[in-house]
Amino acid sequence: MRVQDVIRSKGNEVITVREDASITDAVQIMQGNRIGALVVLADDGRLRGIMSEREVVAALAHDGPRALGLRVRDLTLFAGPVVAPTDSIIDAMKIMTEHRARHLPVVSDSSVVGLISIGDVVKARLFEKIAENAILQDMARWSRSAAA
Repeated sequence: MRVQDVIRSKGNEVITVREDASITDAVQIMQGNRIGALVVLADDGRLRGIMSEREVVAALAHDGPRALGLRVRDLTLFAGPVVAPTDSIIDAMKIMTEHRARHLPVVSDSSVVGLISIGDVVKARLFEKIAENAILQDMARWSRSAAA
């Protein structure tokens, strides 16, 4: 299974935030969309990075209520890992594990075409394993009936 298959099944809507937005605005966007991360864009629309709940929590722990006065650029993970639509789900899992990333932007021709989460990847792998198991069970049934 490829990253593009996950994007196709879940949809390719990417919720973004500009790097000069306030943390309060970013948190409200995440809450309003029930998501855990935002793709951060520069003023020219290029990918700058990802900002997730993890960075917000770390900022609150470090700066207390003052963290809400920061800008998204202050908490963004710049130049983080990305995947291409044609990358395999296994490759995405490896990248997520190596970088301890819960979210990966999906980039094609320098444009963000999706965002996948660890939950998306686990769901895709589970689907693959269930399908594989069903095929193996069918083969075993066919083999037993052919032998009889």
